[in-house]
Parts: sequence; structure tokens; C-alpha cells
Amino acid sequence: MIRLSVMYPATSGSHFDWNYYLGRHLELSRRLLKPRGLVRTEIDKGIGGFPAGAPPPFHAVGHLFFRTMAEMDSALTATAAEFIADERNYFDGSSVVQISEVMESEFLT
Repeated sequence: MIRLSVMYPATSGSHFDWNYYLGRHLELSRRLLKPRGLVRTEIDKGIGGFPAGAPPPFHAVGHLFFRTMAEMDSALTATAAEFIADERNYFDGSSVVQISEVMESEFLT
């Protein structure tokens, strides 16, 4: 499983529009990427850092999951320009992207 993580740093004075991100941007993501291999999304909202009481380093982290690197590469090649243009509608900073291979995932009960 391949995970593309897009992190939005909570730098001094930066602004992140949660309503737009969870509405129009998430709809755009699913509409463009699901037919191209997207199998799961996760969105993290920063609420704190470490040590306890420190501010969160990121406003948000969006995770997009694909079965293979080839599917992710193909999906991004076809859609990257639209996502880059849309980012200015909800974030006024510079996002950070990381591509990871998920080595372990388990829900513990």
C-alpha cells in the first residue's frame, strides 16, 4: 500500500480554511482520484504538539492511499495541476508532500 501525505505547516500567520478543505477540496480529490486507484483517505487536524501544550506543527495532514506506486504515479500525473491550483483556495502557505510505503497497519481493540 502506498500513502501520499500532504502536510500543511502551521507557521506564524498562516491560514487554513477547513470548510473549503473538507468540502470542495475533498470532493475534488475523490472525484479525480477514485477512478484512478484511490482506495482510502484520512484527514488529520492538528490539535497539539510535543511536549504537551505545544502548538501543533501542522494545520492538517491529508493522506491518500493507493494499492501501487504505479497507480499513484498515474493518478498524480493526470491531476497534479488541478490540485496545485486548488490549494490556494484553502491554504496560504507551502505544503509538504511525502510518499510512503505502508509497512504495517492494524486496528487494536
